Amino acid sequence: MALTTCLGALATAQKPDAVSVILDLEHRLARAWVTRDRPFIEDLLASDWTVTDPSGRILTRPQVIEETFSSAERTIDTMVVDDVKVRVFGTAAVATGRTRATGSYQGRVVSVVLRFTDVFVRRSGRWQIVTSHGSAVAP
Repeated sequence: MALTTCLGALATAQKPDAVSVILDLEHRLARAWVTRDRPFIEDLLASDWTVTDPSGRILTRPQVIEETFSSAERTIDTMVVDDVKVRVFGTAAVATGRTRATGSYQGRVVSVVLRFTDVFVRRSGRWQIVTSHGSAVAP
C-alpha cells in the first residue's frame, strides 16, 4: 500500500500541471514568433483563433499567418513575455501577461509593450489558443 501511494505521488509530481504547461506554451510562442516557427504557431493557434489587436481590429488566424509569413516588411527581432498569470477552469484556461517586442515594420524600427489575454481550450489532449487580445501599454 505504501509503495503504491509513493508511486502514485511520484507520477503526479512528474506530470506537469496545466498552469506549468500553459506558461511554457506562452514562452515558446514568443520564441516561435522571433524564429518564425510557423508549424509551432499554426499548431498552437486553433483553426478558428482570432485576435483583437491594439487598434481594435479583429484578425483571423489566416490573416495573421499571411501577414507574418508572406511578407518581409514585418520582422520580430526580440519578444519576451513576463508577468504571466494563468487561471484554469477545467478544459479552459485564461493567461494574462505582458509582451515586450522589438522589430521592424516597413523599414521602421519599432518597439512595443502590450498587455495580452489568451484563452486556451484543451482539445484532443492538448492546449490551443482560441482567442487573444492585446492592448498597448502607454510609454
